Amino acid sequence: MMSLWNQKMHKGFALHWDGLETSLTETVQTGAIGDGATKKSLPVADLQRVEDFIQELPPPKYPFAIDEQVAAKGSQIFANTCASCHAFGGERTGTVIPVEEVGTDRHRLDMWTQEGADTYNHFGDGYPWDFKNLRKTNGYVSVSLDGLWLRAPYLHNGSVPSLQDLFEKPENRPQVFYRGYDVYDPKKVGFITEGDEAKAIGFKYDTTVTANSNQGHIYGTDLSDEKKKALIEYLKTL
Repeated sequence: MMSLWNQKMHKGFALHWDGLETSLTETVQTGAIGDGATKKSLPVADLQRVEDFIQELPPPKYPFAIDEQVAAKGSQIFANTCASCHAFGGERTGTVIPVEEVGTDRHRLDMWTQEGADTYNHFGDGYPWDFKNLRKTNGYVSVSLDGLWLRAPYLHNGSVPSLQDLFEKPENRPQVFYRGYDVYDPKKVGFITEGDEAKAIGFKYDTTVTANSNQGHIYGTDLSDEKKKALIEYLKTL
C-alpha cells in the first residue's frame, strides 16, 4: 500500500502506483467504494475530513541514529542520481515513467484498462459527487520519498525487502522472503524478512510467482558500496 501522509506536498502528482488517478478527492472516494460504500451511502463529508487529515499528517521521522556526516555525502549523491525523479520539485517527480524504462513487473499496470477507467468515470453520473479523472497509463509513478524508511518492502508490488536490497542488481536481490513481520532492521533499512519469527508471523513472498517479480528499477545499482551506504544514510532523513 502507498503511504498517505503529507499529501499537501503531493499536489499535482499522479496517484496510485500506475498514476490511474490525478484527483486526491476522487482517490479517497473511490477507495471508500472499493471498501463497500454504495452510490447512496458514500459519506462525502466524512471522507473530506479524511482528506483534510492526510493533507497535514507529517511523515514519520526515522527513529534510530543517523550518521549526519555520511548522510551529507549521500545528499549530494541523491541530488545527482535520484532527485529528478524523486525530490519535491524534480522534473519527473509524481509523473508516470513508462514501464519499458523503469522495467518493473507490469502485471499491476495491465490489470487496469481504459474500459475500467471509463466505467468508473461514469459511476457517479447523476449524483452530486462525480468521477472524471480516472485514466489508463503505461507505467509507474516516480514517487516522492518522504518517510521512505517506513515504506518497506519496496517497488510497487513490495518485491524488494529493504533499501539495501533495492540498490543491488535484480539477480542479487532476495528471491524468497517473508513479509508481515513488523520488527525493523535499521542496518538494511526495512523490516526483518528472514528467520524463524519472520517465517512464523509473516507470509512467504516468492518473486518467481506471477506479478511478484523484483526486476527493474536498476537506478543506483552501479554505485560503489561507499556511495550506496551514504545514499541510504541520507534517505533515512527524508
